[in-house]
Formats: sequence, structure tokens, C-alpha cells
Amino acid sequence: MHVHLGKPAFSRYSVASLLATGISQLVLFGLYAWGGVGALPASVIAFAVGAVPHFVLVRWWAWGQRGVPRLTGQVVGYLVTTVVGGLVSVVLTAGVDWLVEPLLADRGVRTLVLNVTYALSGLPVFLAKYAVLDRVFAGPEAPGAAALPSEPLAGRA
Repeated sequence: MHVHLGKPAFSRYSVASLLATGISQLVLFGLYAWGGVGALPASVIAFAVGAVPHFVLVRWWAWGQRGVPRLTGQVVGYLVTTVVGGLVSVVLTAGVDWLVEPLLADRGVRTLVLNVTYALSGLPVFLAKYAVLDRVFAGPEAPGAAALPSEPLAGRA
């Protein structure tokens, strides 16, 4: 699978991901630091809150998709890749909380550690997720995509 990092979609996907991460970070911080919510539910909620605008931005802005025709397949593809990436973030965030809680009594410091963990945990899957979403949103059926010939050019009369 070849990833086209120079495509406008990659730049827009990156911006959408940064915005979604920022939203998730704010929610995680608010729930964990001020709301007293545990790390696992706070990171799950933060992930879900960031995923919704991310889907809208990558579908509409990054890949220019509109309307309903491919929506079901796009939602399924997005959910699968996002849930896998989200599981990594949630498990690592909750695991780090479990490890540092006995070491760091200050909840504010733990909040900072959790936010850094949450942000860094998304990096390993960032390119893989883009490659999958590029296939989901800009596949051969996407508007403007070149259709593949059903037979080799040399075999045409």
C-alpha cells in the first residue's frame, strides 16, 4: 500500500487530526482533572468526542466527499480504523495512569502525563490510519477518481 504524503488530502487529514486531538485533549483534561472521572472512562469519552468532528472533517474537507452514496462503507471503514487506533490510545492512557498513580500523588501532574501519553499514543497509527482512510474515502469509486479499465489496453480492438 503506497501512501501519498504530498496529496492535499494528507495535509487536510493532518489538520483534521490535530483539531480532533485538541478537542480530545481538552475533554480528557476537563474530565480527568476537574471532573474527577477515572482515566479509562475519561479517555474513552475524549476519544469519542474527538472522533465525530474528525470523521466530518476528513470526509467533507480532506477527501471532498458529499452525499449519501458511499456513506455506509465510509462510516464502517472509518469506525474500524478509528476504533483500533482509539483502543491503542485508551489502553495506553489507562495503563500509564495505573503505573503513575502510586508515584504521582498530584492529580494535576498525572493529568499532564496522561495528556502527553494520549497524544503520543496516536503517532504510531497516524500514517497507517491515513493509508486506510485514503482507500476508504478516495477509492476508485470516489468522484474524480480514474476508473480502471475492465480489460488490458493491448487487448482492445
